[in-house]
Amino acid sequence: MSQPLEHSSLNSTLGAGLIGLVVAAIFFGITNVQMYMYYRRYSEDPLYLRVSFALLWILDTLHQILITQSIYTYAVTQFGNPAALGMPTWSFLVNVVVTGVSDASVRILFSLRLWRFSEKNWYITAPVMIGAVASLVGSIAFTIKAAPLHSFAAFSSISWCLYIGLASGAVADVLLATSLVVLLWKKRTGFHRTDSLVRTLMIYTINSGLLTSVCAIMCFVTFTIMPDNFIYFALFMVLPKRDAPQFPPRLIQRSEVHARCGSSDRRPSGDPSSE
Repeated sequence: MSQPLEHSSLNSTLGAGLIGLVVAAIFFGITNVQMYMYYRRYSEDPLYLRVSFALLWILDTLHQILITQSIYTYAVTQFGNPAALGMPTWSFLVNVVVTGVSDASVRILFSLRLWRFSEKNWYITAPVMIGAVASLVGSIAFTIKAAPLHSFAAFSSISWCLYIGLASGAVADVLLATSLVVLLWKKRTGFHRTDSLVRTLMIYTINSGLLTSVCAIMCFVTFTIMPDNFIYFALFMVLPKRDAPQFPPRLIQRSEVHARCGSSDRRPSGDPSSE
């Protein structure tokens, strides 16, 4: 690091890490509620979907345990030892892999839904899958290379691995959101009910895609310009805690059904009487 750890501000290290942990815990609680609602309402879903969501929840739970262990080590176990803030814990390194696997799994699930929604168009789906795999490879490579290192300062020599993971993940999210918006736009039928549903799904897709991309980019930037603190770590904690990653695929699946129900609304959206 550029200066001795003894003089580092606790606000930007341990404080930032604690805030990231609290925010991640809030999202984890929301995910638990959503998982309960999903299995209660959609128990008829295909087995592969239910198993996939269960595995995502397990990864999310493991992620929460690992980041809690990291902050507990810095705040309690190593209390009064500022030098410990410059040394990564084992849970920090394992968390990088868990986050990579979780993010890649979500993107691949999205890609499969996109593949079906686009009528099996690999030209649209393949770039997203490539981005998902590249993000996972970057995370694994970073962890393997970081394992023998004993300080965050030494991470500067392997930062390119994390850059690849974050950048490819952000690109995949943008491509995914853009593809879904374009495909949803083409689903417009001219009927008020169907078009209203399409607009809602488009807004949701843009917002969720923007949120994940911005978080990844901010993590990328803060790690680049502020490697001496835990601000990037706080953002990295929140990165896999997306806004209900389980449900966009489910909503997209149902949009295909609703799009076929537009005939029940006989009045086109452009008809003033439909308002």
